[in-house]
Amino acid sequence: MPIEELRGKIDRVDSKIVKLLEERVELAGKIGVAKRRRGLPVADPEREREVLIRVTEKTSLNKGFVRKLFEYIIGYCRENE
Repeated sequence: MPIEELRGKIDRVDSKIVKLLEERVELAGKIGVAKRRRGLPVADPEREREVLIRVTEKTSLNKGFVRKLFEYIIGYCRENE
């Protein structure tokens, strides 16, 4: 397969990743609204721990990489809650 075709596929995957991140941030914002209504704190360390375990268990990628990536994603989402 030509490099240009492979790069085109990467571009499409990148677009999907960004769309999914946008969706995650939007959902986190809705959770933030619900938490504020209930007087709950934004941070939920137990839930964050569960997410990190789940995503690192089910990957063939380097677990440290995935953990760091999701720590960053979770932090960004928390800021937008």
